[in-house]
Amino acid sequence: MKTFTVLLVTASLALTSLGGSFEPYRPNGWYYITSGAQDSLSADPIVTTKDFVSIRLDSFMSERTGEMVYQIAGRVNDRSIKIWADATERSIGKHIGFVCNNKVVCNPLVNARIESGNFAISGEGPEFKAMYKQIQEDIKNEEIASEHKKAWEEARKLRASITDTTFLKTKRPMSDDAIGPYNYHTGLNEDRAYNQTVYTIAIDRAKKFLSVENDQLVLNLKSGVEINIAEDLFQYITGLFDDWNKWVKEGKFKIIKTEEGYYDIEPTPQKRNN
Repeated sequence: MKTFTVLLVTASLALTSLGGSFEPYRPNGWYYITSGAQDSLSADPIVTTKDFVSIRLDSFMSERTGEMVYQIAGRVNDRSIKIWADATERSIGKHIGFVCNNKVVCNPLVNARIESGNFAISGEGPEFKAMYKQIQEDIKNEEIASEHKKAWEEARKLRASITDTTFLKTKRPMSDDAIGPYNYHTGLNEDRAYNQTVYTIAIDRAKKFLSVENDQLVLNLKSGVEINIAEDLFQYITGLFDDWNKWVKEGKFKIIKTEEGYYDIEPTPQKRNN
């Protein structure tokens, strides 16, 4: 029989559930189990699945019950290791509970301070496979959120550093995808926050050279070098202004003059069909 090295253990990891659901909704993660007239959970989690960095799913046949036991083994991220270590030390000789989808799915007894950040979630039943996928999704979503936050923090720093003489160029050839919200395959921002920042500043530069003739916008520039931007970026913006003129002709938008004295467009009120 395959054996497992687990840092949160009792005599057996085939643990019982506290059972049932409870309100209010609690994020998926580990909680203190407090004693009272009835066992209850701490209001705040110790760590949540957003703090996990890796998990794996193992299984083995229980000699005691003859049932398949599933074990999700994992580790918390570096910034949560001390929180986890302190919490497990505080809980020595006590149970802590893991909550998923608003249910306590296991409540192991803690017998030592865990310095490594490791944990194990164990129990019987095929629902553990679904829970494993849920936790994987939680981890992935947190990775995406963290990557987006970092990307936009860097983009804000970039914006603050750009001057009128800064040459503007995206990190890859300019396209709709280069300035899209994220990579539709991975969900990650990648270089898009950077590209969007460069693009919006380049548009502002180009707007200064717009004029109006026969109810159409005219860009009084011949190339990107005139306003210190890359040519592919210039051509993309030229195409945008062509689209603006098309929308103006269709009556969907109208040309306005901004407080700064530059031309722009805004939507026109559309008549409702009764």
